[in-house]
Amino acid sequence: MTRGRVTGVLVLAVVAAAVTWFFGVGVLQSLAVGGVVAAVGLTWSAIREDVPLTWPLPPVRSGPGARRELSETAWALRARGGVPERTLDRARSVARHRLRTLHRLDLDDPHDREAIEAVLPPGVVAVLVRERRTEIDLTTFASVLTALETLEPTTERHP
Repeated sequence: MTRGRVTGVLVLAVVAAAVTWFFGVGVLQSLAVGGVVAAVGLTWSAIREDVPLTWPLPPVRSGPGARRELSETAWALRARGGVPERTLDRARSVARHRLRTLHRLDLDDPHDREAIEAVLPPGVVAVLVRERRTEIDLTTFASVLTALETLEPTTERHP
């Protein structure tokens, strides 16, 4: 709100209080009328401007595996017709991360395919590297998640 608009509303409130006092209303009641006129006028002025009157929303920071992502995945699993590609992409990103950190293998590298099939069942690997964008059934997706969850780190130590 501009300073001129606030000044105009306050002058109007003083005039309203003076007019009500002039016509015989008590001092306290006329001050109350002036206060009401000021409150309504300032509120009306604030609403009339194009300034949003809502609290700003903080930015949503969501990392992999955050509560929101898990909630979206759970809702996706309730859908009919199989598991959507978006949910399967999340499982692929988890597989990439776990294979990289636990076994130093790259899911996208064809040279690592034999080593990946040694630590994951071949059917799971086939689903994870499938180029075709088709939905899979819930049982297959559950087996992929189980295989990723039970993936153990290597026992050999590298210097």
